[in-house]
This record gives sequence, C-alpha cells and structure tokens, in this order.
Amino acid sequence: MSDISPEEKLFCKLAIKYGILSRIEVKECLKRKKRELSSKPLSVFLIEKGYLTDEKLDVIISIHEKNVQAFFDRANQYQSDKDFEKAISDYTRVLKSNPYHTDAYLSRGNGYVGLQKYEEALNDFNKVLEYDPDNAVAYANRGIAYNSLNNIDQALQDFNAAIELKPDYAKAFYFRGVAYHFQKDYQNALKDYSTALKLDKKFADAYNNRGVVYSLLKQYDEAIEDWENALKMDPSFTSVKLNLQVVKRRRDMLREKQAGEKK
Repeated sequence: MSDISPEEKLFCKLAIKYGILSRIEVKECLKRKKRELSSKPLSVFLIEKGYLTDEKLDVIISIHEKNVQAFFDRANQYQSDKDFEKAISDYTRVLKSNPYHTDAYLSRGNGYVGLQKYEEALNDFNKVLEYDPDNAVAYANRGIAYNSLNNIDQALQDFNAAIELKPDYAKAFYFRGVAYHFQKDYQNALKDYSTALKLDKKFADAYNNRGVVYSLLKQYDEAIEDWENALKMDPSFTSVKLNLQVVKRRRDMLREKQAGEKK
C-alpha cells in the first residue's frame, strides 16, 4: 500500500480490521486503481468497482471518527496532566487521520508552548488561522508564543486581533497586559489586567500581575489587596505569599520613614 496516502492506508486498515473488506479485495482493488491510472479517491473507486456499498462506507467513516475522537480525548487528558510529550503524540495521530482538525492543531500548539517549543507552536497556530481566520483563541495563543520569543510587537498585533474578534475575551486582555508589562508600559498593563478582572473576577494570574505592577509603582496598598485576592482565588500561589511578605515589610518601612520625617 505504498502508493496511497496515509489517510487511505488508515481507511484500508479499518476496512480489513472490522471485516468490511478482505485483505485480498483491498489488494485487488489497489492494483486495478493503479492499472487504470485512476485519480479518484479510493473510497469512490471501491464503490464504483462494486467492492463497497454506501452503507459500508458509512460504517468505516463512523469507526474512523470514533478512533480520531478517542485519540483526541486521550490527548486532552495528557494535556490536562501536563504530560505534553504524550499529548503531542496523540494530537499528531489525530492530524494524520484528519489534516483539517483545527482543534488538534490548536491543542498541539498549546502542548508545544508547554514544552517551550515556540517555533513549533507558531506553525500549529498558523495552521489554525489558515483554516479558520476568525479564531480568536488561535490569535491569543499565537500572541503568547510571540511573547515568549520576545517578539512583543507581533504579540500585541495578535492580542489586538483576538480582542477585536472577541471583545469579552479576558485571557487576551490579560496577555496583552503581559506584553505591555514586558515593555515596561505599566499604565497600559494596569488597564488590561483590570479589564481582564472585570471580565473574570476569579482570574488569579491577573490579580498577581496587577499586584506586581502596583508594587513596581510603589503603590503598596493596592499591590497587597491584589495579592490577597489572588490567594483567595488560588491558595497554593506560593510566589504571591512571598511577594506579600516582602511588600508588607516595604510598606511598613516606608510608613515608619514618613512618620519620622514628620517629627
């Protein structure tokens, strides 16, 4: 079966495995197709030559879709467990069976981000946008990859595109805030973190990052309030606990200094 595509190979394997076609029938049909120089899809050729009925084709397609979904579901579980290597392997199997599965490209791109393989992630997000140009999530996730590659201008363009497509997208505002944060544009970073929190009041990372900006601006009361809110959302946020201790100490020292200057 070296002269057919990977998708057609899978089609034949499923047909044989589930007893819809015999191995002899498949080999015979492939020889006829090659001999006749037919460019028709294999499934169409099989039906025309009487090897397959429409009903049996429906059965193969149904089995194929279930197999693809099974790999996709398992990949999602691996991704949830942060086992990115295994997730990427399963998403790749899905894409071999269905090269137009945009959710698999999107998720595999996220897996590559998890492994810090940002160029590979960009390729997958680009593929999603090739098939689905209005996919706000793909723009936002591609922006994250650009952020990580320190291509801030391109990242900002992608976050702007995501927000234009989906104005209530808290994640896009948050990561645009991160891009501004990288550029030390603290006022715009504050605006975007605040917008993200208006859209999602339980966004622990947005509380944390806004707290960091407030701390850099020496607005310690605001920083403390944000970090306390971040801990309410996520009590395991260990970096926030440390930040709180440091900033409370700084605030108290500043107050003591100001009190001494007034005497």
